[in-house]
Amino acid sequence: MSNPFDDLKEDDEETETADSTTETETEVDAKSPSGGTDEGASEPTASDSSPNRELDPEPPTDTELAAENATGMADEPESPAEAGPAFEYSEVQQKPFYARSETVDEFENAIRTTIVPTLAEADVIDEETREIHDAVLRLANEEPERIAELVLEERRQAGDH
Repeated sequence: MSNPFDDLKEDDEETETADSTTETETEVDAKSPSGGTDEGASEPTASDSSPNRELDPEPPTDTELAAENATGMADEPESPAEAGPAFEYSEVQQKPFYARSETVDEFENAIRTTIVPTLAEADVIDEETREIHDAVLRLANEEPERIAELVLEERRQAGDH
């Protein structure tokens, strides 16, 4: 039974050999009086046969790109699961929230039992905490009167004790 990663080791050795051969040829060209004439160009060099050469296909033409966009994904919008997070971490401004332990615990429980499963039903399995926190604040921004009501309600209850 052979090691499935043996071919990776061979590629590394070929790349190192190709790099050293290319450097040597470059030094020879620089020292030769002809400075790399057509004689040297007709012979294949190590860089011409390197495995990386096969991985760099010719860049697509404008026509090919237009055809790909017309028939491909341009017609199909990305699903939320494929799109990734709604915004990058660099757009985040961290602010402390001061809440009672029981409120935080209830919120974290809601994330685990309701929010994450609902997102998973929409095939979003890479939700980010920043997205959830942002949604909570957007909800609060949509209903600021309700936020005020909740604060007043808590104060009334605290006054009754």
